Amino acid sequence: MADDGKAVLLKTAADIGKYYAFIGQALRALYDPAAAAQLPMDLLNAQLDQLRASLAPVLDTNHVVKQNFAEIDNRVARIRQEKAVDEARRFGAEIQERAKVVSDLVALFRRL
Repeated sequence: MADDGKAVLLKTAADIGKYYAFIGQALRALYDPAAAAQLPMDLLNAQLDQLRASLAPVLDTNHVVKQNFAEIDNRVARIRQEKAVDEARRFGAEIQERAKVVSDLVALFRRL
């Protein structure tokens, strides 16, 4: 794989990992006051917006993945709006698992 391709792959995977980490943070903030205090909601939302913008060109290449991300965004927005604490815990656990998988991929991609 060419170096440019590796760099794009690694950056994309890292951005996806960050996206999941920030989504998890947004969900944890609903039920954990310490998590809410770690990162102000305005800054958290700005980070998520920046990651979405960074990932947009890559997501545009795959409609299914783009739709999956849109569904995650919509679900998280609804959970946050409704302050659905139990659902935030459940979905947050799923998001945390996704983040771990992506973290492993980033570690592997760095070794390519």
